[in-house]
Amino acid sequence: MMMSLHALLRSALLAVVALGQAADDSEAQKHRERGIELHLKGDYVQAAAEFGEAIRLDPKDAIARYNRATSLSEVPDYDKALADYDKAIELDPKLASAFLGRGRVRASLGEIDEAIEDYGRALAIDPNNSLAHFARAQANAGRGDFAAALPDYDEAIRLDPSQALPHLSRGDALRALGDFDKAVEDLDRAIRLNPKLADAFHARGTVWFARGRHFQAVEDFSEAIRLDPNDARAFVGRGAARAELHDFDPAIADYSEAIRLDPNNAAAHYGRARTLAEKGDYDKAAADYDAALALDPQFADAVAGRGIVRLLQGREKEAAADLAAALRLDPNNAVAATHRARLLAASPDDSLRDGALALELAERARSLTDGREFYALEALAAALAELERFEQAIAEQTKALSLAESGEARARAQAHLSLYQNHQPRRDPKP
Repeated sequence: MMMSLHALLRSALLAVVALGQAADDSEAQKHRERGIELHLKGDYVQAAAEFGEAIRLDPKDAIARYNRATSLSEVPDYDKALADYDKAIELDPKLASAFLGRGRVRASLGEIDEAIEDYGRALAIDPNNSLAHFARAQANAGRGDFAAALPDYDEAIRLDPSQALPHLSRGDALRALGDFDKAVEDLDRAIRLNPKLADAFHARGTVWFARGRHFQAVEDFSEAIRLDPNDARAFVGRGAARAELHDFDPAIADYSEAIRLDPNNAAAHYGRARTLAEKGDYDKAAADYDAALALDPQFADAVAGRGIVRLLQGREKEAAADLAAALRLDPNNAVAATHRARLLAASPDDSLRDGALALELAERARSLTDGREFYALEALAAALAELERFEQAIAEQTKALSLAESGEARARAQAHLSLYQNHQPRRDPKP
């Protein structure tokens, strides 16, 4: 979850303008002052025009160049903004804020390495620039290098602990690195500093969800929605938490609202598909999986989910194709490996069975789930039985039986165990 630098850069603009105000009461200075007023009102085009007048009157005014670049970057007109930042740096190579602003534009253009270089040059001039540390951290986090981002988040917070955004962003980076306790500490702090920061509640809800604390996740996502009712991500998060609590109808309502707000949200279609499948509405679930994949054809979980629905619909050949496709997209997709292995081991259709491949995939699924997942162990036992390795099948099925969470699952697992004890392979019912 990447936070915008806009709010912090507004204060940075003011700080740099203040540097020029002590110079004189010249006409150029008056244009700069009018420019900053317009910029802070959000009239970036007219602000840029006022800064342009200041530049016309004093072409060597580096701060006016910086000011116009900052307004142009908000228009946005990145090419002209970059040209002004370049000129400001040429006029004043020690103007750290110009490197910072240019880095921000480069980051917006996807030039992350160049942006990080600019942030580094700003810090070489002003090592105590908390915003430059924050910007560099955001750039590293944006490309998934959260470990590299942490030292800069730490320094930004040390230099200015009163800002909520660095705490929020560091908390989200810690969440991505799996350090949930420290993530919650930072997110709590961000919320104390700014109780209206919807993104902080969303981020903390994501942590609660990852820790399996779904009631707390629902509470935080709900607060995020109250603060920002148009945030589709928060509805997706609350829908996922509600689905885990088997509160299926409200979960579907949340996913539907997310889709209304953002029709191109593949995760919302995927989440609603999973929930509809849990309710047994396989046709609607398949339609939502199709919608998710139309938006994101590389969405391996959605391909796997559709494969499982097709299994439940009795469309085994189509299911086999989907599960194989999911594994091509993500060879470490444990769900796809589990259900593909089960189909290869226990399908009533002789043409779909392949014991050796079933065993390979089932062993992969067991490894990916650390041997603690009921269906992965069931699939492994079925694959071993298909290869007539019944003693090993009995051992794995016994482990699976110990993990069954419902009476129905235990009864089914016991029936499979009895088959293996009688040296018979598993055959699922014909569709």
